[in-house]
Amino acid sequence: MKKNKLVITITIIVIFIINILINYLEYRKFTNITNNFVASIINEISVNYPNIDDTEIIEIINSSDYNTNSDILTNYGFTTNDLSILKSLEDEYHQVLFINITVFIIITLIIILLIYLNSRRNKKELNNIIKYLKELNRGNYNLAIDLNNEGELSILKNEIYTTTIMLREKAEQERQDKINLKDSLTNISHQLKTPLTSISLLVDNLSDELIPDNIKQEFLSDIKNQVESINELIIILLKLSRFDANVITFNKESINVKNILIDILKHIDILREVKNIDIHLTGSNDVTFMGDYKWEYEALSNIIKNCLEYTPQNKNIYITYKETNIYTEIIIQDEGLGMTPEEKNKIFTRFYKGINSSNNNFGIGLSLAKEIITKDNGKIKVASKLNNGTTFKIRYYK
Repeated sequence: MKKNKLVITITIIVIFIINILINYLEYRKFTNITNNFVASIINEISVNYPNIDDTEIIEIINSSDYNTNSDILTNYGFTTNDLSILKSLEDEYHQVLFINITVFIIITLIIILLIYLNSRRNKKELNNIIKYLKELNRGNYNLAIDLNNEGELSILKNEIYTTTIMLREKAEQERQDKINLKDSLTNISHQLKTPLTSISLLVDNLSDELIPDNIKQEFLSDIKNQVESINELIIILLKLSRFDANVITFNKESINVKNILIDILKHIDILREVKNIDIHLTGSNDVTFMGDYKWEYEALSNIIKNCLEYTPQNKNIYITYKETNIYTEIIIQDEGLGMTPEEKNKIFTRFYKGINSSNNNFGIGLSLAKEIITKDNGKIKVASKLNNGTTFKIRYYK
């Protein structure tokens, strides 16, 4: 409101000054014409009546009445038309002065009216924005805001709209996070329940004195395996929780693909030998990509382990890699059981276990691998057909 008053005041002052300037110019014009006319009268009387001095002539002109036929100047040879010229000039000046003042008043009123209407419109928009913000504070993010109008509040409305979209996405993300947390807790509970139940039963059996010692040793071995399984699950869950909390910092370094794959194959060689699976590496020795070695080791290791799990005995796994100007690509292809389209769509979902998965599979490895690869500016795709193997295609973009 104060701003509008200031604008109105300044505008009126500017127009008033312009009006005064115009009137002053008109007055100067009228004065010049009048002075020239009077000068011509003085000159003509001086010529025709040399005995009269200029002072007397001026007194004669000042005492003249230009509206009557008995004007004093008629005695010196001036006609009525001659005498009415000065009066018409004066009337014209007054007319122009009246028009200028009238125009000034009209323009001032129009400006005041426009500013008032604009202020009223802005006030209405501001009230709408206030109502909109109150709805946002109540958690209602499914609101529409008019962004077509231009004006002082358009920038504010655009910012509010951007904030609304952000809050809506955040609310949806929080809702989805709650669902994911609920599902995760359910899956974790299920993952822990089975080995804990098994351990409880085995411990109860150990308390039976009639059970032979060799059977008790088997029970103890089973308990040890179950504890190791729980420990492995906890380690994986802690890794996932660090990703969810976004507290992991990735160290960017140049990773040689052949070297990291050889390190992984050495670590899982026992699993490979058990099923007599041959793993074939094909690629140049100098292929590299930028990433965090420790986490990429985890990701690629999980993918290769998954291929080993679903590949029958005496089969092959092929790993090829190459580097282009745009990306580094690693393709891991097995001769395993393959997947249905439904399974393929769920393969990167946390805690999803395939139909043919083992009891030691928690359904977390591939999900974690995808998160790690994505974190290092990579993408992973899977192609698979039932009974026709599975292919993982990984690309790390430069």
